[in-house]
Parts: sequence; C-alpha cells; structure tokens
Amino acid sequence: MGEMDKGVEYMQGLSVAICTRNRVQDLTRCIHSITKQDIGRTYPIEVILIDDGEIPARVLTEFEALLTGYGYPLTYFKKTDRGLWLSRIKAVELSTMDKILFLDDDVEIPAHYLSTLIQTYDDYPNCAGVGGIAIGMRNSFLGTIRCLLSFQQSLSSGKLSLSGQAGSMYNWHKARKIFKTEFQHGCNMSFKKAAIQDLKPVPWLTSYSVGEDILMSRIARSSGPLYINPELKLLHHESPASRDNLEDVAYTRVLNHVHLLKDKRSGPIGYLALMWTTLYLILREQPKKNVAAIKGYKKGLKEIFNRQTAG
Repeated sequence: MGEMDKGVEYMQGLSVAICTRNRVQDLTRCIHSITKQDIGRTYPIEVILIDDGEIPARVLTEFEALLTGYGYPLTYFKKTDRGLWLSRIKAVELSTMDKILFLDDDVEIPAHYLSTLIQTYDDYPNCAGVGGIAIGMRNSFLGTIRCLLSFQQSLSSGKLSLSGQAGSMYNWHKARKIFKTEFQHGCNMSFKKAAIQDLKPVPWLTSYSVGEDILMSRIARSSGPLYINPELKLLHHESPASRDNLEDVAYTRVLNHVHLLKDKRSGPIGYLALMWTTLYLILREQPKKNVAAIKGYKKGLKEIFNRQTAG
C-alpha cells in the first residue's frame, strides 16, 4: 500500500463520492453516466451519496437498482449538518476503497473516464491524487491577460495565483500531457484515501465551502504529488439550483481565501494581491449592476483590511 497508509490498509478499488443538495434531475444524469463506463465489472467500484437535501425514496430505490445492476453498490447518507466540507469528510469516513473520486452532482463523465483514472493511478503509483478538466472551462487570450493582471491565475498551469486563486485551471484545456499541480478542481478530483483520511471540520468552511478543494489538495500533497490528466474530461453543467445567496458566496469567496492565505502562512504580498483581486471583482460586476455580489465583495475587502490592520 505504500508510505501513505499510516498503518491502515484499504481495499483496492474506487469510491465514487457525490455530495448533493436538492438536484435530483442533475444527480440522475450523473448516476446514469457512471453506469455507462467501459471499465467492466472486474474492478471494485462503490458509489456514495452524501445528501444535504431531500431525495425521494422512490428515486433512491431507482438509483440503487440501477447501480447494483452494474455491480456498483450504493451507500446513501442523509446529513443534518449542512456544508460541502462536512459532506467530503463523511464520504471519506464511509468509503471502503483505497481511492476516492469526488464528482459534483451536476456533471457527466464519458465512458472511458473511470478506466482512464485507474490507469493513471497505476502509471503514477506514488501520487496522492489525480484530477481532471471540465469541458468548456477556458479563457480567451484577453481573459487570460485579465486574470493574470488581477492575480486570479498563475503563469504556471499547476500553481495558485499570488492571491491564492485557482484561475489557472481555465487554461488546463490546453494541456496535452499529464502535469503536476498544487490543486484540483472540486467537481472532478480524486485522492488516495490514505492521503485525506484525517480530514477534520474547519470552522470557516461552512455551507458552499468556497476553496475546500484547494484545502483538500493541500492536505493531500503532504503525502505525495498531485497530477492533472487532461484525458479526464467531463461535462460540468453548473446547475444554479441550490446555490447559496450571491452576496454570501461573494463574501465567502474573499474571506475563505484569507483563511487559505493564513493557512499557507502567506506574507503581506499575498494579502495585498487578494485586495487587488477583490477590487477587480467589484469593478467587473459594476456594469452588470450585480448589487448582491458587489456588496459581498466589499464586505470581503473590508475584512481583509481589518485583519491586516489588526495583525
């Protein structure tokens, strides 16, 4: 099993974990795509649903019949404490396999996805995790320039920006080979269970949990390198259903990156870069008259300033 196991052995196989909230139609589409894989029945695969909403019993019965018909047992858990990070923790706790794939409930994976993922783990046995790409997530040339100037992305595809943003993933579609990365995209990320088995609740990661994928990637990297395989492409429909309040999301997007910078022990440059990024986001929303988002970003900007002057 390797040095990451910390004395614990897991069954060789893959847990496909889906954290969901009130998106039955999207989730149904995702489940169907999982049952169309070309990996066959020889490799152990289980599906774990962590539910922060309401899935009708009839639908769950249909999911279980469909998945078990393909040899994929289903584990369902209804949470009472909402939050994506807590759902990730519960999925890891319930997983019985040595690898965990996290998919958003509004994605579809192509038929080769799971077999390609397993092969990548075989090709990079010392890795801590493997991630993929969302089809359509890309920046134009001018968009890339704007993201670079506003510190939303790095010049390197596998690195976070100066302000801790993950905008570099918008250029992942250009990759032609597997590359190392500091982070994965939350809708399409996987890890060896041994690398994330000790996840704990985090006070600032609540509800929508902006940046939780960055933190999880950071935790996993202490056990080994992470890779992005450009062949692991999926469709991310980015359903608007069940999204949190726009003002709260904007505020959390700033505040959580403050916490991520603090966790990284970033110097003043990181916080100044985040202030610049936030100012850009405010200016970007002005022509759209997106009052809620602007208000949230301004609250976040004030929080950065207060923390810097206090510290």
